[in-house]
Amino acid sequence: MNIHTLYTPEQIQESIQHIAAQILERFGSDEPVIALCLLNGAIWYTADLLRCLPPNFELQTIRISSYEGMDSTGKLKWQGALPDCKGKRVLVIDDVLDTGLTMKEVCDTLYANGADSVASTVAINKNGRRNVQFEADFCALHCDDLFLVGYGLDYNGKYRNLPYIGYVEA
Repeated sequence: MNIHTLYTPEQIQESIQHIAAQILERFGSDEPVIALCLLNGAIWYTADLLRCLPPNFELQTIRISSYEGMDSTGKLKWQGALPDCKGKRVLVIDDVLDTGLTMKEVCDTLYANGADSVASTVAINKNGRRNVQFEADFCALHCDDLFLVGYGLDYNGKYRNLPYIGYVEA
């Protein structure tokens, strides 16, 4: 597999610090916020992001996926239950916003379960592939319609641990 660097580790960290400042401005540092990490891909972004935010951001996780190989199946696979979010503020954290299906479904489900407010952030926003009407509130990085690996993004479970974000030539 031929992987080309799209974003270096330094570029990723700089963008996270910028996004963290925007998130802090919106949520503040006093009232609790559930920081809901969508596993497995968002682990890297979540860890780096939460290191830049105050302790009122409380980590929770859920596993959800829609990909097989290089394509979205269009159907979500949920593993585990959402945290109790009734009357709480939630920040949903994911690695990539591509078709929009996962983020829209998760955010809609959180609201349906009584969340007071829901915001979303992604490490990378891919342009041009939305199947549903959804845009993340905070996007650290942007790219065109490329197949990405590294920094949590995978191809069949591999390449997540690359320290950079790369793209694969088709």
